[in-house]
Amino acid sequence: MYTAQILKKRIKEQQKKNNIKNSDEMMNELGLGVNIIRQMSDNKGVGCFALAKIADRLDCSVDYLLGRTNSANSTYTISNENTTINGTQANVINNSIDAAESLTKQFLTVFDKLPFEQKVKVMNYVTKIKTSPDIGEE
Repeated sequence: MYTAQILKKRIKEQQKKNNIKNSDEMMNELGLGVNIIRQMSDNKGVGCFALAKIADRLDCSVDYLLGRTNSANSTYTISNENTTINGTQANVINNSIDAAESLTKQFLTVFDKLPFEQKVKVMNYVTKIKTSPDIGEE
């Protein structure tokens, strides 16, 4: 049985785990109504697309938020001999447009808050990656 109480609790837990202090800002970032969590009830629930966006942003599975599993890990995983990634990043690599848009918004939000000198460092690193794809192997 899914309850709004479990869903709200798990969203708040994941926000804390991901250092997201303001639910309203997160909902704005996702293009959702800021009152979506407060207005959630067992009768009303939340739309599937909204729930998927929230799960992607919190880097967990919808099943976890709904209480269907106790593992917050996303069901999406990509591995090779050296690296394993889960969640939104795996979705982006698998060409999920929605996940890529969410990750881009997150990046731009963080980037916007950086001091000028750090913005320059990030841009220089991105340029290096574009011109030398094996940059991560240093």
